[in-house]
Formats: sequence, structure tokens, C-alpha cells
Amino acid sequence: MLFPPFLLLFLGVFVQHAAPVRSRVPFEAAVRYLEQERYDEALAAFQSILKQSPEQSLTHCYIGIVYQEKNMLSEALAAYREALAVAAPPHVHGNAHLHIGIVYKAQGQLPLAEKHLQQAVTFLPETAEARIHLGDVHLLQHRLKAAERAYRAGIRLNPEHTESYYGLGRVAEMQNNLTAAVAYYRDALERNQYLAQAYYRLALTYRRLRQPERAKTAMSQFTRMKAYEDAVHYYRESLYTHPNEPTLYVKLGALHESVKNLAAAERVYHIATTVHPKFLPPYHSLGELFIRQRALEKASAVYTRATEIAPDDVQAWLKLGVIAINQKRFPDAIRSFHAAISADGTSAEAHNNLARVYAGLGEELQASVTLAKQAVALSPTAKHYDTLAYAYYRNGQYAEALVAIQRAVEMEPEREAYQKLLSEIQAAGTAK
Repeated sequence: MLFPPFLLLFLGVFVQHAAPVRSRVPFEAAVRYLEQERYDEALAAFQSILKQSPEQSLTHCYIGIVYQEKNMLSEALAAYREALAVAAPPHVHGNAHLHIGIVYKAQGQLPLAEKHLQQAVTFLPETAEARIHLGDVHLLQHRLKAAERAYRAGIRLNPEHTESYYGLGRVAEMQNNLTAAVAYYRDALERNQYLAQAYYRLALTYRRLRQPERAKTAMSQFTRMKAYEDAVHYYRESLYTHPNEPTLYVKLGALHESVKNLAAAERVYHIATTVHPKFLPPYHSLGELFIRQRALEKASAVYTRATEIAPDDVQAWLKLGVIAINQKRFPDAIRSFHAAISADGTSAEAHNNLARVYAGLGEELQASVTLAKQAVALSPTAKHYDTLAYAYYRNGQYAEALVAIQRAVEMEPEREAYQKLLSEIQAAGTAK
């Protein structure tokens, strides 16, 4: 994902409890900048909000998150301390303590990290993240029993967090309980199959268990996921330094798709369509992703938006037509293919698809033949000859249909559908 999962969780909590300053719109806009990793714009927006109401603890927390994401840890700590210095609901102060603890943990200041994470646990007793980070601190302090208790508390509060199981794996490994460590690492990977460090620890544990083949497999998976993590980091850094390069979003989305991380790919494409709303490739990538997931309504909405931005986007019209056919919305399919032909009169696919729909419905059969002949003229492929044969067949022109389907069979003799249509045409011609 573009954004750390625990931050996304608390962004949602913050927004739900956000007190209006003068207008909710600027605040929510600032949050959107942060979610889209447009950090400079987010920082400017939150600082502007702070000027309108300087005692906004929540806004200070958000400023801290922005600085934390920019790796400006001293500035982040200062912002979180400002959040603690003014009155606020418990969940806001709890999150300030949580983030201070996370920063101190990253800096290796473990006593300070522990102090603030304990405060976070007090303010946020139902929040698994505070327990998980406290477990990490205890693990770094080699207080294994305390770490185990914290991780198990995290699992009780939210059994789906990968980090709790990974932490328990580290505890078990350090206690030389290797079989349990393997089980915990597998539990972690069951919840997040892209966690490179879990594959690495799993490989090392298998080596200690003298299971070389399993160790080799896990290390291979680690190498693949580490390369993926590094590539994601590269694109994120590139997006931060080159925010006006929308192709980077498409490449990052394709990277996520290459490892079947479809949720992350979908998120990236959505962000791209928000940040660069006139740039068409992310719409097409997102539409294809939805089609592969059989989410046809979502795909249709995406391609419709693409045609609103660019009415001459022939590929978007073609996709809309095919989706409509799959949903048995044939009038919509006809309109879409007509729009595709209007957008590009040289599109063989548009002519072919419209011919196929007309022939299949038994409507406009002479137009179907004309359209199919045009598709063949533009691109003489087996698929187009097959449609031409079908259009002739439906129009009762069996001799012409036979010539066309024989051409398709010559080009792709292994295609069973062509052989079947050939038999039907021969039977119809004989019966006539």
C-alpha cells in the first residue's frame, strides 16, 4: 500500500471525531492530501487550519503524522507534544502517545518509547496497535515474556494484524522454540503474504531445524518479496520527488499486480485518478483489474468516467460494450460500439463487435453483414472471418457464410468454435 496500514486506521478514527474549525471541507481535503502522500500540500493545509484554531490537538497530531512520513522525526515529536499540551478527547491524546512511542522506538530510545506506549495502552485500551508496538519495544529489550503478553493482547483485540504473529515468532525463535516460531511466521504470512522479513526469519528457522528444502523455498520467497518491497519503495520515493509524473502510478500499480497484490494496485490506481483526473491510463488499468475480478459494475463506472473525460477513447467504449454484453444489456452494448466506431472509424474490433451483436440478436442483419465485411477489410483475422460467416449465416446467405468460415478454419484449424459453425452452415446449406 502507499500508506502504512496503522496510519490509515487512525486517520479514519481522527476524521470521525474531527471537530469543525470553520469548515469541514479544508480539514478533509488536508486528510486526502495525506492519504495520497502529497505531504507538502497536506502540511500546508494542516498548518493553515491550525492558524484558524491554534488549540486543535487533532490537527497537531496530523501534522506529526506528515512529518513522520517525511522522516522529519524531531519535527514530528514536537507536533505530537503540542497535541498533548492542549485539551482533547482521550483517543486523540492516546494516538499522540502512540506515535511518540513509535518514533522513539525507531530512534532506539526504548525507555521513552515504552513510557509513551504504556500511556497509549491506557488511553486506547481497545486498540491492538499500541500493544503491538509495546511488544516490539519489549522484544528489543529482550523482555520476552512481556513481549509475548503484549503480542497476545494485540491478537485478542484484533486477530488479523500480521505484526502480532510475527512478533510471537521472534519471541519463540529467541527462546529456541523453533517449531512454534515456524507456526507463528506462517500465521503472519497467512495474513500478509508480502511480508519479506517473515520469509527471511522462516528460512533461518528452517535451517536451524535442518530442513534445507523448506529453507531454500522460504529464502527464494524472501528474495522475491524483498525485491518487490524495494521496488515499491523506489516508486514511492519517485512519486514524492516527481508528483507530476502520473505514469509512475501506473507502473507502481502494475508492480502490485505482478505479485497479485490487487488491493494495493486498486488503491494506487484510484489515487492516480484523483491526483491526475485527466490522465487516462489509470482508468484503463483499474477497469481491467475490475474485469479480472468480475466486478463488472465497478469496471463499467470506471470506463464510463474515461469516456466522459475523453469521448474519443475508443478502447473505453469497446470495454463498455463488452461489459454490457456480459450483463445482457444489449441496447447499451450497441450504443457503445456505435460510439467506438464514431471515435475511430478504422477500428476493426468495433465493427466486428457490433456486427456480432446484431447477428446474435437477429436484428439489422444486412447491417451486420456490412459491418463484418468492414472488419475483415480493416483486419483480416480468423476471428473477423468467423463473425462475417456468422452474419451471413444468420442472414440466410449460406454460400457466402461457407466461404468465410472456411477461411477462418484455414487460419486457425484448431479452434473448435469455427469447426462447429462450419458444420452448422453446411447442414443449413444442405437443408436448403
